[in-house]
Amino acid sequence: MVGRRWPLKRRRQLDLGDAVVATAVYSWCTWHDTLRDRGPNTMRAVRHWSVLLSGAALLCPTLVGQTPRASPGAGAAWVGQRIVMLNGMGEVHRLVDSTQASTAVGINLVAPVARAEGRRLWIVATSGDDSGWVDSSAVRRLSEAIPYLDTLIERDSSDWGAYLRRAEAEHALNQREPATLDYTRAIDLYPREAFLYLRRGRHYTTLHDCDRALEDFDKAIASAPTSAAQGYNLTAELYSLESGVSSGCTDSTRRDPGRALAAIQHAIALDSSRTTFLVILAGAYASGGDLRAAVKALKRALDSPRAAPAYRDAWQRQLGEYERELAR
Repeated sequence: MVGRRWPLKRRRQLDLGDAVVATAVYSWCTWHDTLRDRGPNTMRAVRHWSVLLSGAALLCPTLVGQTPRASPGAGAAWVGQRIVMLNGMGEVHRLVDSTQASTAVGINLVAPVARAEGRRLWIVATSGDDSGWVDSSAVRRLSEAIPYLDTLIERDSSDWGAYLRRAEAEHALNQREPATLDYTRAIDLYPREAFLYLRRGRHYTTLHDCDRALEDFDKAIASAPTSAAQGYNLTAELYSLESGVSSGCTDSTRRDPGRALAAIQHAIALDSSRTTFLVILAGAYASGGDLRAAVKALKRALDSPRAAPAYRDAWQRQLGEYERELAR
């Protein structure tokens, strides 16, 4: 057979009893590895072969969770694609030569690649004011992530991190019910981690399930002191999320302006550096009918040198709405 020889361990794993089938499966594995690097459009053309040759999933490194090696010049193929981070809780390296990674607000486990430098894939926070990189060997494309995570969970049904990542991927793909189930399974397996409640709470917020979102944020606040350290003030972030839901729930009967104001004031007391907290403060004032205080808080946010460029236009429009309402 032309090309790579079967490693001894791989030959023992095969055990198909037919050299012709072995050759076909190995050729398919090699073909899959080659096409994988050509992008998702090419891969769609060969997905149906996975059904016919499902046994190859035990043999191909890229199908059983082993880290693939990056192809020379393959970095550009990542730009614009959404990826799922396979390690930690969204940690990124801030400097090109950094060996230390940390989390940041607005950089999530599922994120688009802004630019690529070899194996370094740069991620930009949703606010546009922070960024960092991850190694391409530590991610999967969103389009390929769920089958990969399925394999990890089949191997180890107690892997709460795999359930979390699959939930994040499902949420990103608008698969809401499966995402809810996987977030819940991750929490059942590791109920002491605040980050899991935060992520499910954000998911419930998207579903406009305000009561469950608030319940999760409260559980996260209680768990934060003994949870994994984050690169930001986790408790302050949770109080800000609680405030946002309390003031802006789509079901107006579930809104609680008093709770919203108390929560965001607590968040600001914990971390006064977050400009977005002033915007949430404005929303809390507005939900209680105090538009003058809302205008004042929003102007402070816009005047701050830390104001996120990506949000300025939206904040300016919101300020205009408050001012027009006041002028009536």
